Amino acid sequence: MGRVAGRIAIVTGSAAGIGRATAQALAKEGAQVVIADLNLDGAKQTAEKIGEAATPFQFDATKQESIAELVDFTMRRHGRIDILHNNAALVGPDAWFTDGSVLSTSVEMWDRAFATNVRSIFLACKFALPHMVAGGGGSIINMASVGGLSGSKALTAYGTTKAAVVGLTRYVAAQHGKDGVRCNAIAPGVIRTQQLLDAVPDLPQQTLPSIATPRVGEPEDIANLVVYLASQESAFMTGETLRIDGGGMTTSGGG
Repeated sequence: MGRVAGRIAIVTGSAAGIGRATAQALAKEGAQVVIADLNLDGAKQTAEKIGEAATPFQFDATKQESIAELVDFTMRRHGRIDILHNNAALVGPDAWFTDGSVLSTSVEMWDRAFATNVRSIFLACKFALPHMVAGGGGSIINMASVGGLSGSKALTAYGTTKAAVVGLTRYVAAQHGKDGVRCNAIAPGVIRTQQLLDAVPDLPQQTLPSIATPRVGEPEDIANLVVYLASQESAFMTGETLRIDGGGMTTSGGG
C-alpha cells in the first residue's frame, strides 16, 4: 500500500517538469491522478507515462469556468477529491524576460501573473473545498517560491504573486482545518526543469555557488515533498510554507 493509496488527486500544470514528476510520484504511491494542463498533448504524455492511474484533462488556469469544469470532471469520474496540488503558473521566457522591476513591468504582465498564479489557486480551492469537506477532509498543496519570501531586482510580478500564495495558504488552513482540510505551500528555489534549461541554460550552474548543497534542485525533489504533504505523515501540519532551495536563502542570510 502506498502512502496515498486510494486517494484522488488533481495536479495542475502537470504536462511537464515539476507537475509531471509530482503526478508520477503520487500515482506511484497509490493515488488516482487527474493530469490538468492547458497543453493537452503534454497532459496525455504524462498520463501515458503513468498508465491507468492517470487521466488527462485540458484546462485554462486563467478562466473561472475552466477551473470549475476541472473540479466537476474529477467529481464525475472519481466521486471525491482528496489532494489538490496547485502547480500551474505563468512561467517561461515570455514571462521571465518581461517581468522586471516595478518601473519596467507592465500592468498587463502584472495582471496576467495574478490571474494565473493567484486567482487560479483561489478558484481551485473555492471549487474543490466543498467536496473535500463533504468527503471528510483532504490536503491542498500550493506552489509558492523563494521569490515570494524575499526580494530581487527583477521578477516583481512573479515574486509578489508567490507572496500572495503564501498568504492565501494560511487563510485556507485557518478556515478549514477543523473540517479536516490541510493547506500548505512549497517554496522552491532553482529547479532544473527542461523549460528552465531551454530559457536560461547556464542558470543551474550559476546558482551553485549561492546554495549550500552540491547540486541544484530536480523536479523529483519537489514531487517527494508534495507526496509527504499529501500523506498522513504530515497530518499535524497546516498553514506552513516549506522552503526547498538547497539552503540558498540560509546561505545568503535571507529567510
